[in-house]
Amino acid sequence: MCTVIQCVELSRLLECDIQYDVFKTITIANCSNRGLTSIPKNIPSHISVLDLSLNELSEIDTNSFVNYTDLQVLNLTKNQLNSLSRKAFKGLSKLSVLDMSHNKLDLSQEYSAELFLPIQNLTTLDISNNMNQSGDVTGFNYPDHAISVLRELSFLAIDIMPTPKFGSGFSRITNLKELHFQSCYLKRLENKTFLTFSSSVEVLTLRNCLLYFVTTEVDVLLPFPNLRVIDFSGTFMHLKPALQLLNPYRYANMTTINFGRVSYPIRDSSDLPFSLTITSDIIKHLKTICVKNLDLSENGIVEYEPGSLFSFDHPECLRHLLFKGNRFVLYNLEKRDELNLFFKKAIRLKYLDYSFNAVNYNIKKSLTSNVNLGSSEASYVFLPTSLETLDISYTVLNTVPAVWLIVPENNNLTFLDISYSNTTLFMSIPNIQLTTFISAGTRYDFAWHELEKFQNSSLKKIVLKNAHINNGIRTYGNRFFKDLASVVSLDISQNDIWYFTDDLLKPMSNLACLYLTQNLLSSIPVQIIGHSYIKTLDVRNNLLTSVNSTITNWADKMEELHGMTLNLDGNAFECNCDTVDFIRWIQTTKVNLDNRSYICKLSNGTVIDTLIAYNSLYDLFADCKNTMWLTLASSLLSTFVTISLLLVVYSKRWKIIFSVYGIIRRTVEREVRKSYQYDVYMSYEGEIVIWIKDVLVPKLETEWGLTLCIKDRDFLSGTSLADTEAESIQNSRSIIFLITPESKSSRDCLFELDRAKYEKITKNLERIIVITKGITIIDIPVDFSYIWNYAYLIQWPKDPGNLDDTWRKLEILVTDGFVAN
Repeated sequence: MCTVIQCVELSRLLECDIQYDVFKTITIANCSNRGLTSIPKNIPSHISVLDLSLNELSEIDTNSFVNYTDLQVLNLTKNQLNSLSRKAFKGLSKLSVLDMSHNKLDLSQEYSAELFLPIQNLTTLDISNNMNQSGDVTGFNYPDHAISVLRELSFLAIDIMPTPKFGSGFSRITNLKELHFQSCYLKRLENKTFLTFSSSVEVLTLRNCLLYFVTTEVDVLLPFPNLRVIDFSGTFMHLKPALQLLNPYRYANMTTINFGRVSYPIRDSSDLPFSLTITSDIIKHLKTICVKNLDLSENGIVEYEPGSLFSFDHPECLRHLLFKGNRFVLYNLEKRDELNLFFKKAIRLKYLDYSFNAVNYNIKKSLTSNVNLGSSEASYVFLPTSLETLDISYTVLNTVPAVWLIVPENNNLTFLDISYSNTTLFMSIPNIQLTTFISAGTRYDFAWHELEKFQNSSLKKIVLKNAHINNGIRTYGNRFFKDLASVVSLDISQNDIWYFTDDLLKPMSNLACLYLTQNLLSSIPVQIIGHSYIKTLDVRNNLLTSVNSTITNWADKMEELHGMTLNLDGNAFECNCDTVDFIRWIQTTKVNLDNRSYICKLSNGTVIDTLIAYNSLYDLFADCKNTMWLTLASSLLSTFVTISLLLVVYSKRWKIIFSVYGIIRRTVEREVRKSYQYDVYMSYEGEIVIWIKDVLVPKLETEWGLTLCIKDRDFLSGTSLADTEAESIQNSRSIIFLITPESKSSRDCLFELDRAKYEKITKNLERIIVITKGITIIDIPVDFSYIWNYAYLIQWPKDPGNLDDTWRKLEILVTDGFVAN
């Protein structure tokens, strides 16, 4: 459709925006998504482009466009069209592009012989995604009597029915270059299916035919000798017969062959197995073709024989090669020389995708990594110098011994994705040119060693999601991102980060995009204001209760300088007197926010959103000013009292000094002798006590040698529960609040919380630990917000396989790094 490069808005009518493209000297009427039920009449007659998409049009009457004789582009996509008058397009002799996709126009009924006569100069016609599933048995006849008049047509997008029959009229469209079949209900492709089409077709797409298994005859593509692009991705037909369709193109030059995801596990037989081994016979046609882009992704390939998958006659033609989502080993000793020879000859290969390949067994003929690279048994594969993008993410490849991928010194590799890989695969990159490095799901120590290689490089984008960066920050501090001044985009989401060291981001002086979603930040790190190039800051799903004025003022300044996007959704915002300025800023700032109505809690626990709070500022926070004056008066009074006390203290300073010395001495002596009855007091509610007994007690008491206070086990019946709880908390070194859904309505938990705050303030309680289990952070009772400044939060993972870091963190908190033997 028309792309406006530079537009001067002329007027805004009731129904449409009228714009003028200065460079193309055309007038555009944008009537998209206006709820129109009929063609507008009050727009200029000289328009060249009319966009009526996303409306409620159900029919087009006679002479609907007769006034728009200069119209060149008409967009009617995504309406409710089910009826076309025979003279619907009368007067549109200059029309070249017509899009009626995503409507309800029946191919067998709505296309009369006269329909397209007024628009015979049409070059692009899209009538796809209109048909529902057909139950035809004998075949579906396409309206060639209507479409055949479009002799200038070069682009046709249309739905394909289970057993299509294309009449002889299609042979008259001799300029047709692109043929796209969309909503696909195909059952069978016969040698005669496309016989009536012109041989001029160069692009053929037949994607996502999933309703039936599509059977094919081997010469079905013979009518298209000039084909350059074949895209059958997602069509349920199996890779083996799909590759046999390439017979007419042996030794031809092609741009794209996309047979990605044409095999499915539901079709698994001896002749067409889903677990497919590529043989030389299967690949016999493909290997002869000089193809630039080849996609064989997600086809159940588990193995390839020597002289098959990498035995192309013209590997120098390849630019993009995709094997994503299969299950085969790319390299072993038997195929090493063949693979290295292929990469040596693939001098134009820019993109290699070997992601999502799961091979979770030992390979008998794998290479050895304990020899020199020059040895005949060396475990190496040399990648092409031309390679720019390498994706080996989500790959499970545990060869024994390991394998090396060698990137040549004079390389062009700029993109590397190794996310969530579990491999014995190593890479050697002697001269790093990377601009994008993605390593999500790895360990922080691995990320640290990899980042060291990129120091003072041209790296622009780093993605380290779910990589335990919280431990890396604790271990390496400000050195974690050292010497990475070139980085523009950093994504460290999903890392349980709850604090930033003071200068963690300081080395990244050019940082423009920072993604911190799904961490444990209680505030936006103030060091961010030292970065003046930030355009995107994403802190969704953290523990923010507000955003302070330092950050909001900085965000406004960034918006004025170059535009600013700030994503805040999913935080535990509070709406109270302290956050009134933030609530007002959300609605008044020009910063691009992801929302203007964030969920927040009032002081009384009521859940509303910030838009409601903004519209009710005076009702909700009317007492804030009274509180301010009361605070001021209290401050003045306390200042007067303080000065008076200071005068008294000064006059009796020596007596006070000796008294304080005596108190300190007695206190120190008492603290030295201080001992606790319990190491940990457990606060919980309901049936979770069973989990405490089965999981926590064996770990903390049996393995770590600690003493727990568990009220269901250790409290005597008949005594006051409140007194016993208070005394037990007083005699405990630490307290653990185990927060579950049952805790939200527990009064006993609130009493224990108040007592813990008292003991913490009096310095009797060393640590307060909050463990959440089966509850999200934002659902934690609001009363706990008053202890976040000195409490430690642990989110208990749902996956039992991710407990090591959780146990380690809990051990440090309750034992100070010491575990009794």
